[in-house]
Amino acid sequence: FAFRCGLFNIGGQGQYIVGAVFAVWIGSSFSGMNSLLHILFAAIAGAVCGALWAGIAGILKATVGAHEVISTIMLNWIAIWVGSFLFGLGGPLQNDAQSSVPISNDIVESAKLPILWGDPLLQGLHTGIFFAIAALVVYWAILNRTTLGYGVRAVGFNPEGARYGGISVRRNYFLAMAISGAFAGIAGAIDVLGWQFRLATGDIQSSQLGFIGIAVALLGRNTAVGVFLSALLFGSLVTGTSTRN
Repeated sequence: FAFRCGLFNIGGQGQYIVGAVFAVWIGSSFSGMNSLLHILFAAIAGAVCGALWAGIAGILKATVGAHEVISTIMLNWIAIWVGSFLFGLGGPLQNDAQSSVPISNDIVESAKLPILWGDPLLQGLHTGIFFAIAALVVYWAILNRTTLGYGVRAVGFNPEGARYGGISVRRNYFLAMAISGAFAGIAGAIDVLGWQFRLATGDIQSSQLGFIGIAVALLGRNTAVGVFLSALLFGSLVTGTSTRN
């Protein structure tokens, strides 16, 4: 989404981590909640937190002109080390029953995404696929059927021309980054709700899915259909066997 506004959001990894951290915290709490509400609560929290995290870079870009590549790289590292602290030994969100293991509490059953096909122990296809498709539909609709999307695309084509036409370039920089972060945050939430159901410090420090998302977007030429097809390709390459790479 940020690409369409002329921004290079290289902070998808940090936004993904923030979304996953808040999703696993909410998913491992509120055990008595209705399953559908619990899943939606965790997924929406991941999206909101990802949006807020990316919004920091958007505000810096809009107000002081800080380059989004630099600010998002810095935010990536902040997310990595804050997440490592939260689930590290003695951290506030470390597993209650395994004091010697730097890992989160397990997500409770009510927050786990149902499996559609395959063996749950071997990362079967879960209902998170519907969240992904819905995100693509929302992405397409915002860009092509709203005034917000028109403003984002106009700024991406020519910021000075858009400003001359009465479009707020600063506002669109912030919104484009925030919406981009929301997509990354919900990706982190859905990933942790659908597989493994916990976060370890090693997962936070070694994950590269946010960076893979950049390649997916570029290969898909930043279109909804293109991203869908390129995501299927990369998804099959990354998790096409019975073990997760």
